[in-house]
Amino acid sequence: MNKKIIIIILFVTVIVRLYHILSPVGGWHSWRQADTAAIARNFYDSGNNILYPQIDWRGTTQGYVESEFHIYPYFISTIYNIFGVYDYFGRIISVIFSVFSVFGLYLIVRKTISERTALWAAFIFSILPLNIYFTRVFMPESSMLMCSIFGIYFFLRWIEEDKLIHYLFAIVFVSLACLIKLPTLYIGLPLAFLAFNKFRWKMFIQWKIIVMVIIVFAFVFLWYYHAHQLLKQTGLSFSIWNVGEDKWGMIGILLKPNFYNDIFIRTIGERHLTYAGFVIFVWGLFIKREYSYEMLFDYYLVSVIIFILIAPQAHQAQEYYQLPFNIPASVFIAKVFSKYISFKEYKVRFLSNKLALSVVTLALILIPVLSFLRMANFMKSENSDSPIYKLSSEVRNTIPKNDLIVTVSNGNPVYLYLSERKGWTAFTGIISKEYLEKIKSEGADYIIGEKPDFKDCPDKLDIILKNNENIINNEKYFIVKL
Repeated sequence: MNKKIIIIILFVTVIVRLYHILSPVGGWHSWRQADTAAIARNFYDSGNNILYPQIDWRGTTQGYVESEFHIYPYFISTIYNIFGVYDYFGRIISVIFSVFSVFGLYLIVRKTISERTALWAAFIFSILPLNIYFTRVFMPESSMLMCSIFGIYFFLRWIEEDKLIHYLFAIVFVSLACLIKLPTLYIGLPLAFLAFNKFRWKMFIQWKIIVMVIIVFAFVFLWYYHAHQLLKQTGLSFSIWNVGEDKWGMIGILLKPNFYNDIFIRTIGERHLTYAGFVIFVWGLFIKREYSYEMLFDYYLVSVIIFILIAPQAHQAQEYYQLPFNIPASVFIAKVFSKYISFKEYKVRFLSNKLALSVVTLALILIPVLSFLRMANFMKSENSDSPIYKLSSEVRNTIPKNDLIVTVSNGNPVYLYLSERKGWTAFTGIISKEYLEKIKSEGADYIIGEKPDFKDCPDKLDIILKNNENIINNEKYFIVKL
């Protein structure tokens, strides 16, 4: 019976992620999707060299960029070699990784707590709104979550059974998780808990643990050293080391109460868990731990919170940074459901504890409903009639393949990606006669954009349209030859 239930949960995991599965890159967080998709396409175009990721906003450089290890887009590029370049392969691979993530969480919870709790955790993890959204788009988050979960699972299997195959898999998955997303080093805390629970202080002299730590950090160091050399070569970066400027170390934010409201109430409480799920999550924190490995999820939760505090600006700007929070959160929610809900004994339990079971039952109904409503709101931005797709099509039909373009918006590279062109991204505020002359001297041939982006600075739009040759100029967008 339990096998049938987990199969049904995995089936649901797929079904709820199929909406717009064939859509091109776009919609909410199209910026990150476009960069990832561009790297996959550029791997394919340049011969699939994983050591040299290239982006489209490269100007006249080769486009090599300092960034994380791009195993996810590289894997997709190898599929392009067989079937051709289609965005939906990126989405499909994300969905497949999400299925493995849900199953991996089930395996961990089953070993550390119980089968009942494992099934509830898998179900909750599969239907949380941002889990659904970000594990069906062209982004590496789904692969990172999968590698994190299986890294912990195989490490747990190794310390219990001492089999070499589990040890090797643990090294591979933990290394990949940290390479895909550098902050995933935080899973060292839950791994350390598992090791301490098994070996106590002797874990510091366990040679296999020492070797594993050395290997993981060696891979991370070697990749990011190499990535920094790419920055020196092209000047292009995802700003992964800008401490105190962009993502990391913005300590001042931590002194503002609004930050904690934004992250823990509005983002995690409303968007990630739904308010109904958030209430049950908090409830689950106070359920007594009964098994030796159960506190794994407490340490996992603490490790993610530490990550949030170290990179507050990143978390305030990008909701997908909190996706790892949903792993332990789903388990704490599952503990409550497992304790109070039994479909075979529902009537008996209801009579003995009406209030608690009423609240839990209401939450069980509201979580999928609120998740659906949140997802419906996100999906509105994936509109095939959006001007961005029409403008990109005009660019492909109008501008020669090798000409360089400047896209003017909020810096979003999605215009370059969908147009299948290389060039520069620019913010509307930077536009001036001097800037246009400068960018033309650097090799730019055309400038494109959507007119609504200029609603607060119409004078900038006039500078573009009145001083250059208008190829297309309608009420929604423009293509101008410099």
